[in-house]
Order: sequence, then structure tokens, then C-alpha cells
Amino acid sequence: MKNIQPFIDAIQQWAPAQAKGQVPAAQVAIYVMAGGGLIGRLYAEQPQDAYTDARAGRRPYGAKDLEQARLILCSLAARAGLDSREMPPMPRFHNLGVF
Repeated sequence: MKNIQPFIDAIQQWAPAQAKGQVPAAQVAIYVMAGGGLIGRLYAEQPQDAYTDARAGRRPYGAKDLEQARLILCSLAARAGLDSREMPPMPRFHNLGVF
């Protein structure tokens, strides 16, 4: 498990507009990390409340990596002045038939 605190500390130094500009890309990244679907959308749009349990299928990334990405997205949201329980909708992207 990587130490994500330096990333979180760096985000806190960003201008709010800079953090807000990074949110859409981070939402897509965490959606893909979670394996897409409803769980991926939950992580992308409501990261504060997102979780996976034993019923979740195999994901491209492990639970620890997903949790770290969730924490970073929550930090980005906070710096951008967004509510991490009600983020803007995830940007549309072509899923190439995978998700």
C-alpha cells in the first residue's frame, strides 16, 4: 500500500479551480478502477459513501488501491468546493464496449 498523504497534501496547495478541473478525469479513472457499472458510478459520483463488499465481483484493482483512489477523489472534491456525497455526474466517455 502506497503512502497517499503526499498526494493529499499537494492537492491542498492547488487553487480550487485547478482541483475542480481534475475532478472529471479522476471520476473516470476511479470508475474504471472499480470495474465500471453501478459500483464504479457510486465511486465516481458519491465517493464519500462508496464501498464494496464480499458480493462485489472481481475488480481490475484491489480494495486497498480503490480505497486510496477514493480518498484522493474526496480530497480533490473538498479542495474544489464540491460535496463528495453529491459530485457532478461523471463525464460521458466511450467505453469501447467494455463497461
